[in-house]
Amino acid sequence: MPLNCLVYASLATQKFTDDQLLSLLKKARDNNERLDITGMLLYRDGFFMQVLEGDLDDIEELFDVIADDSRHSDIIVVYKKPIKQRSFAKWTMGFNKIDDKNIESIKGFTQFLKNPTPEFFKQNASEAEALLDQFKHQLLF
Repeated sequence: MPLNCLVYASLATQKFTDDQLLSLLKKARDNNERLDITGMLLYRDGFFMQVLEGDLDDIEELFDVIADDSRHSDIIVVYKKPIKQRSFAKWTMGFNKIDDKNIESIKGFTQFLKNPTPEFFKQNASEAEALLDQFKHQLLF
């Protein structure tokens, strides 16, 4: 089965607490394990970016569920493409929370991370890929 990845960005309709994020991650990890989907989720003050890796039909179906979730707005597919191997093979859903403490330590830090928007990443897909790659080795929980 050929592998694909889908990266999206969205804004939360309200900011998530750490407990809400943990609950979201538990559900995502359970679902993704069942579907053989891997990936990572980044969160910053109501901004989400997520990469999903797996069978194209499975990741598109999961993305449709995510897109219908009322906790999201301004959801945009940043890119979708075939891949030769998984970048996040070890995680059913890795996670990192970008905050003011770690934002300036991000390689290539630019002002867009202070107030990120889905549209920026849609227009700059390579920035999204670089950001996800940067956090691949710095997972929180």
